[in-house]
Amino acid sequence: MFNKRSFLAIVVSIIIVFTTTFGVLMYLDRRDYRIFLGNQYQKDLYEIVSNVESLQASLSKVPVTMSEKQGIIIFSEIWRQAGAAQDRLNSLPISHEALSQTSKFLAQVGDFSYTLLKRSSSGQGLSESELKTLEKLNDYAGYLNVKLHELQQEVSEGKLDWTEIKLKGKVLFSQNLQNPVDVKFENISKELQQYPTLIYDGPFSENVLNIKPKILEQPKISIEEAKRIVKDILGNDKVQSIDTYSSKQGGKIPVYPFKVTMKGNKDATVDVDVSQNGGKIVYLLNTREIKGSKLNMKQAIERGMKYLENIGYRDMLPTYTLKYDNIALINYVYVQDKVVVYPDQIKLKIALDNGEIIGIEAQHFLVAHTERRIPTARITPQEAKANVSKNLNIKNIRLTIIPMESLKEVLCYEFFGEYKGEKFFIYINAQDGTEERILKLIDTPNGELTI
Repeated sequence: MFNKRSFLAIVVSIIIVFTTTFGVLMYLDRRDYRIFLGNQYQKDLYEIVSNVESLQASLSKVPVTMSEKQGIIIFSEIWRQAGAAQDRLNSLPISHEALSQTSKFLAQVGDFSYTLLKRSSSGQGLSESELKTLEKLNDYAGYLNVKLHELQQEVSEGKLDWTEIKLKGKVLFSQNLQNPVDVKFENISKELQQYPTLIYDGPFSENVLNIKPKILEQPKISIEEAKRIVKDILGNDKVQSIDTYSSKQGGKIPVYPFKVTMKGNKDATVDVDVSQNGGKIVYLLNTREIKGSKLNMKQAIERGMKYLENIGYRDMLPTYTLKYDNIALINYVYVQDKVVVYPDQIKLKIALDNGEIIGIEAQHFLVAHTERRIPTARITPQEAKANVSKNLNIKNIRLTIIPMESLKEVLCYEFFGEYKGEKFFIYINAQDGTEERILKLIDTPNGELTI
C-alpha cells in the first residue's frame, strides 16, 4: 500500500511540476509575443507619422513650383507617401469603421496626385480649382499630422497599450466600451469628412558624399605629424596625452583616429580624426559636461566663424542652426566670389557655457572642396524670377552652387520667400532658367530644418 501511495504521489508531483512549468513557459511565450506585437505596432505608427509628415511637406510645395519636372517629382512623392501611409494604417489593431475615413482620405490623395502626375508628364499645368483642392488637402494633412503625433506621444508615455487594445478588444466591445485608439481615429475621421472629393543636416548634404573626396589629392602625412596637428588645434598646454583609439582607417577619407585626454579633466576625452591626406580635422567630439548656457546663438555663430578662420577655413557663411542641451549646432558653407557653395559645408558644435568648440564634422567639406571655375550666369535675376511661382513672396535672391543626384554641380539663383506663412527656397538654373529644386524651411523650437 505504501509503495502504491508513494508511486501515486510521485506521479502527481511530476504532473504538477510539468503543468506548472508548461504554464510558466506559456506565460513567458505569451508575454514575449505581446511585447513583439506592441513593438511592431509602435514601428508601424512611427512610419505612418513619417509618411504623413513627408506627404504634407510635398503638398505644401505644389503652389510654389513652376516647372513640369518638379511637378512630376512632387506628385510622385505624394502618391508614394500616401500609399505607404495607407498600407501601414491598415496594419494597426483598430476597427475598420474607425479607420475608414482616414484610409479613404489617403487613398484619394494618392489617386488625385497620380492623376496630376500623369497630366504633368504630358505638359499640362494645374487649374485654379485643382490648386485650391491641393491647398485644402494640405490643411487636412496638417490636421492628420498633428493628431498622429498626439497618438504617438500617448503610446510612448504608456498611456495606451497596443497589446491590450489587440488582445482585449472583444471584451471592451462586449462592455459597450470603445477602443481608445478607435475613438481617436473616429474623431480624426469626423474632421477629414470635410476634405474635398491630399529635415538637420543642411540642404544637399547626402549628394555630396557620393563623389570622390578632393582631399585625397593632397600629400599624405605621418601619424606624428597628425598628433602635432591635434595639439595645435586643442592647445599644446591643455593636452595631457594622445592615444590611438581604434585601428580604423576611415571610410571615404582615410584618417588617423586619436583619443585625447585633457589636463584637469581626466573623465572627459576628445575623439579626433585627422585625414591622412592633407592633415585636416575630419571629426572631433569633446565629451565634457556642458554646464548651463551663457551665450546666445549670435555669439555662438561668431565664435564658430573665428574658430574656422583660425584652423584654416576662411570665407565660411553660417546657414542653419539648432540648439539643444546647452549646445549650438551650426552649419557653415563656403563662399567663393560671392557665390554660396553648398557642397562645401562644415558643422560645428559649440558649448554655450563658454563658447568652446566641442564638435567638428568636416567630411562634406573635405570631400567636395576645391577652388572652382564658376561660370557666368547667362540669365539675370529678373529673368530667373519669371520662372518662380507668383504665389511666393520673395524676400531674398543670391547665387549658389548646388549638387545634383548626377554628381554634377549647378549654378542657381536661390529665391527665398514665403507662402501662407511657410518658408521656401526655390533654385532656378542660372544658365537656362530650369527650376532645379524646392526646399521647405521648418521653424522648430530648437532651430531650422529643411525638407
